[in-house]
Amino acid sequence: MFPIYLYEDNAEQRDNYCKTVNNTIMINEFAMELRVATDDQKIILADLNQQQDGLFFLDMEIGEDKQTGLELASRIRATIPLAKIVFITTHDELSFVTLERRIAPLDYILKDQSADLITQRIIKDINVVQNELKKTNSQRKDVFNYKLGTRYFSLALDDVILLSTSKLRPGSVQLHAINKVAEFPGNLNALEEKYPQFFRCDKSSLVNLNHLRSFDYKEKELLLDGEIRCKASFRKSRELNKLLRDN
Repeated sequence: MFPIYLYEDNAEQRDNYCKTVNNTIMINEFAMELRVATDDQKIILADLNQQQDGLFFLDMEIGEDKQTGLELASRIRATIPLAKIVFITTHDELSFVTLERRIAPLDYILKDQSADLITQRIIKDINVVQNELKKTNSQRKDVFNYKLGTRYFSLALDDVILLSTSKLRPGSVQLHAINKVAEFPGNLNALEEKYPQFFRCDKSSLVNLNHLRSFDYKEKELLLDGEIRCKASFRKSRELNKLLRDN
């Protein structure tokens, strides 16, 4: 899940932002989560080492310190260079400081706007990040992507074990991966073309041979990680046997 963070010391405003973020994620079925909502930057900083990306909504002023949000943003940028940072603040005069510190925020939301406008800006920022994620993931060669309804999912390509056509639902593909089983609309011909690193066992199965435990040539059966078994056609059995022998 893509993480979202909120840094705000006004409890009422923080609750409103939380509702906006959670509702946007839920309604659109985004693969995101509101990971932290707090007025303590130590809680956010403690979590950064576990992340490679994130969307951060930061209040500039916490308590009497009107630049604590800037300091936190600088530390976030140093730890996660690709982080998406949005300031929500009453201090429009500090916008130039973000340029001086090379924070490069995604957005700068002023609190003197109406609550509805602030809500709209938060929703817009989440959608902008979601669209960037979709474009980035679709271009990465080490990521497997699929869509279920309006929701997009991604996982490491190396984690995929088997892709097979669904016998109960024509036009659907079953995914078996490490710690994951899913079913989504699709066809193996398109997936084979998009992910040529998978081996086509027969008309019904694509296999990641990195997860192959053994191959019974006589029975024409593959044993994969997770005790998953699948059959190979006569022609593909000969091809696989040669491939394994040569390697």
